[in-house]
Amino acid sequence: MSMNKICNIIAVFFLLLIAACRPDASLDKFSLSCGSALTIREAEQSVIEVRGGGNYAIETDNRNAACNKNGNIITVDGVKVGQCTLTVTSEGGEVATCVITIEKSAAQKDFLVFSNPRIENWMPEPVYVERTDGLQVTCEKDTDVAGAYAPGTTTYGFYFVETGEFCRLSAPGDFTAKGNIAGGIVAIGGNNKSTQYYLCENVAVLNVLNGKAWIEASMSTRSDIRMVVELY
Repeated sequence: MSMNKICNIIAVFFLLLIAACRPDASLDKFSLSCGSALTIREAEQSVIEVRGGGNYAIETDNRNAACNKNGNIITVDGVKVGQCTLTVTSEGGEVATCVITIEKSAAQKDFLVFSNPRIENWMPEPVYVERTDGLQVTCEKDTDVAGAYAPGTTTYGFYFVETGEFCRLSAPGDFTAKGNIAGGIVAIGGNNKSTQYYLCENVAVLNVLNGKAWIEASMSTRSDIRMVVELY
């Protein structure tokens, strides 16, 4: 092999070595570690790393996901099934967006499989009626979510006697037939906390079988409340 060829090979080798050692310019570009899309499940959490830009601001176009920043990390909590768009803007005006898709949780996918009376998405874990000490379940006819007289309205309530914590769902009708019900309201409170009222976008009776109803109350600002109740 000639000396010129050896010199050329050595030169190419050093050029490749320099290129390999050079910092990746893409790491300095303002971007999100998740790219332009992220999928999580309801009631689960994920994180996004913000790359290549000091301070920044975040904004979402709805409340299907809750996004909070801490340094260069954004935590994303799946609030309810659906989609929202996260917009991240750097101090320099650069913009990165991510479409966040919130899918059904494993519990929600299995909701119709089990007939155990229970309420889901009120507490961090499902609350089962038969195995939870100190829990009372009520069914009140012609009564609204606040306990006032309301002809034709049925309210189901779950109460912890010791703490006073409760969750109540009321809607026109009696939940005895499958279908959608307009005009539902959920109230959550107790344990020295003020009562929060949520207008339901929809109340769906998903199944009625063997004297029980599978009910899903959908709200725009929090996770859907799901319950299996005994019909009266």
